Amino acid sequence: MSYFLLLVFTPLPAQVQPNKRYVFILDASGSMSEKWDGKTRMAVAKEKLLQVLGGLPKDVSVGLVAYGNRIAGCTSARLYHPIQRGAASVVSQKISSIVPAGSTPIAQTLNVVGEYLLNEIQETEIIFISDGVESCDGDPKAVLYQLKQSGKKFRLQVLGIDIDPKGEEDLKRLSILGDGNYYPLKRPEDYDSSFKRIFYAQDPEPVVLSHSESQGPLPTQNQIKILNILPYEDGSESGYILNYEYSAKTNTSYMIQLYLYPAEEKLRSFPVPPLRERRMGDLSKHQIAFQLGPEGKGRFVFPLPKGKRMRASAELWDLTGIPKILALSEEKPVHENPSSDRN
Repeated sequence: MSYFLLLVFTPLPAQVQPNKRYVFILDASGSMSEKWDGKTRMAVAKEKLLQVLGGLPKDVSVGLVAYGNRIAGCTSARLYHPIQRGAASVVSQKISSIVPAGSTPIAQTLNVVGEYLLNEIQETEIIFISDGVESCDGDPKAVLYQLKQSGKKFRLQVLGIDIDPKGEEDLKRLSILGDGNYYPLKRPEDYDSSFKRIFYAQDPEPVVLSHSESQGPLPTQNQIKILNILPYEDGSESGYILNYEYSAKTNTSYMIQLYLYPAEEKLRSFPVPPLRERRMGDLSKHQIAFQLGPEGKGRFVFPLPKGKRMRASAELWDLTGIPKILALSEEKPVHENPSSDRN
C-alpha cells in the first residue's frame, strides 16, 4: 500500500501574491505509518506542514483535502476544509488529527480538488507529497489533462518520499503535466530544502527522465507511426498489441491517442476535422497514453472479438498550453495476420 501527500501550498510571506489560493492535500493512506529515520512518515509530514502553516501570513487563503484517514478502500478522498482566508490555524488543527489508513486514490483526490478548489480565474499552487503512486484504478495523468483542458488554473509541485525509480518516473510525469516540478525526499531534511526552493521560487535541479532527451538534435517535424499490430493470447484472454513510435519538434509532454474504427466506412454527416481520418461518431474504441520528450515508443493492448474487422489510427497531441493535435498516423487494419502489419 502506498502513501501520498498532496498539498496545494503557498510561498513564504515575501512571495505571496494577491488573490492566490493555497490548498494542502494530505496523503493519509496506510503506508504513511511506516518508520522513516526514527519517526513515521506521517509524523514527519505533520511536523513539516505545521511549520509551514505557522509561517504563513494571517490573510492567506488555504484549504485541506485528504484521503485515507481511517477510511478503507478507494473512495476515501474528502474535502476537510474549503479554501478560506485566514484558515491556516484551522487547517493545522485538522492535519494534527489525521490518522493514516486506507488506499491511495490519487486520481479521485485530484478530481475532488478540481471540483471544489480550482477555478478558471485564480491560480492555485498545489504541493503534492507522496511515498508512492496510484494504488486504485484511477488515472491521475488523465485527470490532470482534463483539468488543464477545462481551463482550471493551477501548478502541481510533487515531493516524493524515498520513491523507487519507476515510481519517480510516474510522479515526475504528474509534475510536468501540472506545470510544476518534482522534488525527491530521501531524508526528512529534504523537506526544508524543497520548501525553500518552492517558497523562494528557486529552480530545482533539472528533471532527468529515462529517454534520450540529449542524444542529438531534435526532430525536424512532428510525426507518429504505427509499427505493427500483433495478436496475442494469454489463457482465456485474447486481443492485440499495437506498437507505435513518435518524434516531435519540442522537448515537452505529449499525449498519444489510439482510435479503433469499423473497417466499413460510415456515412459522414459533417466534414472531418483537419488531421483526422474519421469523425468521432464512427469510433468503436479509444485509449490514451502519455509520453515525455521529443522521441519515444510505446504500445497499446486491447481486446477485439474474433472475426470483427477494424482499422486503427493514432494521433500525437502537444499538452503544452492548450492541447492541440500535431500529427496523425497512417490508418492500419487490425487482423490476425501480423506479417502484413510489419514495417
